[in-house]
Amino acid sequence: TAGIGAAGQQKQVPTCCTSGTEKLSPGRIKSMLQESAPIQPPCCADQLRLSGTVVLAISIDTNGRVICVQRISGHPLIISSVIASVSQWKFRPYVLRGRPKSFCGKIAIRFQGNEGLVKYQVVEAPSD
Repeated sequence: TAGIGAAGQQKQVPTCCTSGTEKLSPGRIKSMLQESAPIQPPCCADQLRLSGTVVLAISIDTNGRVICVQRISGHPLIISSVIASVSQWKFRPYVLRGRPKSFCGKIAIRFQGNEGLVKYQVVEAPSD
C-alpha cells in the first residue's frame, strides 16, 4: 500500500497528515476505531518478553481505510508487526458538515509479547 512507512525509518517527520486531511485528536481517532487486526509477533517476541508502547502517525481515507502508517516511536523489534497490523484496521468514516472526509493523527498501541502472541490495547497517544 502506498504511503505505509517502513520499519527502518529513523526520526523522520511523519508525513501522513497532508493538506486537505482533517487532523483529529488522538482520543478522537481512538474512538473511531471500528475493527482491529491482531498483531502477529515477530520472531522471539515471546522469549524476549517485549512490552511497551508504539506511537504511530496514521491517515484514514473517506471510507475508513488506513492509507498511511508511519512510526513516531516504539520498540524496533515489533514496529514492523504493528505497522502491518494497523494498516489493516478499519475506522468509522469521519463526516464533517454532512460530507465524508479523510482524517489523520496519532494512535498509540501498548503491547506485551508472551506465549507466542502479542496482547495489545489502543491507548491515548500523547498530543503534539
